[in-house]
Amino acid sequence: MAASRQWLLLYGHFKLHPKRKIDKYCSTTTRSYKRNKLLPHKIGIFIWRAKMGRLPVQLELDKRGIDMDTVLCLVCNTEPESVDHLMRSCTFAGDIWSRTFSWWKNDSHHYSDCTDMLNCIRSNSSVTSNLWQAIEWVVGYLLWENRNSKIFGKNYMSVPVLFNDIQVKSFQWISNRSKKLSLDWNHWLLNPGLDDDHG
Repeated sequence: MAASRQWLLLYGHFKLHPKRKIDKYCSTTTRSYKRNKLLPHKIGIFIWRAKMGRLPVQLELDKRGIDMDTVLCLVCNTEPESVDHLMRSCTFAGDIWSRTFSWWKNDSHHYSDCTDMLNCIRSNSSVTSNLWQAIEWVVGYLLWENRNSKIFGKNYMSVPVLFNDIQVKSFQWISNRSKKLSLDWNHWLLNPGLDDDHG
C-alpha cells in the first residue's frame, strides 16, 4: 500500500497516513485499541469505532442533528438503532450469535453491552483467545456490512447466508494471515476451536 494512502474515519474528522499511524492514534484515545493481526486492518478500525460509539447508526445521527425519518433499527424495525442494539440485542444479530456459539461449541454468554462482547476472552490460551476474538470481530463487521447492504439496496443476506459468509471470510482472512495456525476447511466448519490439529 502506498505511503500516500490516506484514511478518513467518520466523525473523527481526521486523516492519517501511512496506515501504521492508525495504531498509534487509536491507542492514545479514551478506549484502548490493539489490532488483531489475524484480520484485515479495516476490521480493527471498525471495531475501534464501534467501541468509541462512532458508527453512523440511527441514534448517533439523530444526536448530531441529522433529520432522520426514523431512529428505529433498519434491520428489525422494532427498537432504536444504537451500536449496542445492532451488534448485540437486535433479533437478527441474536440469531447470528446463536449460530456462532453453536458452531464454536460455546455456551451462550450474557454480555452487559457491545464493548463487553467485543472484549470477551474465552480461553486462558493467548492463541485461542486471539482466534475467538477474530471471529467475534468478523461477526460484528459483517453484521454492519449487511445492515448497510439493506439500506443501499445491495445484496442483503438472510441469517443462514450471512452465517455462511462469516465462516468463509473468517477462514480466508485468518488462514491467509496466520503464521502459526494451519487451518483445514472441513475441520473449520465442524469444530474450529483451537486444538492439536491447528498446530
